Amino acid sequence: MVTAELPDRLRRLAESLQVPRTLTTAAVRNRLGDPCQVEPATGQVWQAEWDNVSQLVLLLSAEGRHWQVVPVSVEPTGEDEQSLLVSPDCTTLPVEVTAWAGLTTSIPTGTLSRAIDNWSANITAWCADTLAGTIRTPPPGTRRGRPAVDPSDSSIAVRASLSDDLEVLGAAPLVPVQTAQAVNLKSAAARAGLPAVITALGLPQPTVMKIVQGKQQVTRQQAEVLAQLLGYAADEIMATTGGLPADLAVELEQPRWRTVWRSIARRLGVSEDVARLRAGTGTFAMAFRQTGGAAPDWRRRIGQWLAASETETSGAEHGE
Repeated sequence: MVTAELPDRLRRLAESLQVPRTLTTAAVRNRLGDPCQVEPATGQVWQAEWDNVSQLVLLLSAEGRHWQVVPVSVEPTGEDEQSLLVSPDCTTLPVEVTAWAGLTTSIPTGTLSRAIDNWSANITAWCADTLAGTIRTPPPGTRRGRPAVDPSDSSIAVRASLSDDLEVLGAAPLVPVQTAQAVNLKSAAARAGLPAVITALGLPQPTVMKIVQGKQQVTRQQAEVLAQLLGYAADEIMATTGGLPADLAVELEQPRWRTVWRSIARRLGVSEDVARLRAGTGTFAMAFRQTGGAAPDWRRRIGQWLAASETETSGAEHGE
């Protein structure tokens, strides 16, 4: 009996996991252009990803190196009184989805990985107004969510899960940027004692000397060790030890580069943010040697560094 049912169950499961045609790479390309070239913009729905969390979000507005976003849930949708349920007539998604305006938050641009859809301005405006405390009539093809009155309502669990995922996305690290010498690591290390710093970091003395002089970038883990030892914030230490120009950091965090950083991370066995920072440091070093008076075109410079890195890697693999 079980063996007769198993193939049919597997078939139904496989069918349920098929990517809808509207969400395939080809379909997205037809609607939005090359997925690797799409620039984030208000009204777009993106897949945001970081640290094993993946979440659909509606982009509301840019906030520096962050985006204000509304989480979007799909099967189960869930709902509350501050959410907007959007029918398939208004999107390219094949089912009704929920935009949780009450959970609007800010996440780093670097967490955006793939553009999925582009929603009408009236949906985006409804979410923004709701966030501001003004509830308007839902746009055509949508309805306002109903409050959960039963403690066992599944919407409560959906909302809690979304909140947890947004917290992970919001905590994704930014590329450290250059800053005024807010942290004098050399003096702080002298106060703590250089041997103590060497022991805490577990690195050779010459390497530690470069770090405390601000000439070598530290990892997030090393910054946290130094922060605990020296009494500074980890972000301050990262910015002091080899932070990158702000405009380069912005470019490194653009979605167009995410597949590249992930590929480098897999090859080196490191995290995505470490791979991204490695590329940024290499790009900045190359630009420092080459830059004349004009402001660097960081997008082109990153491409040059990647091309040079691929050449070096290929040569090493062939023993050149």
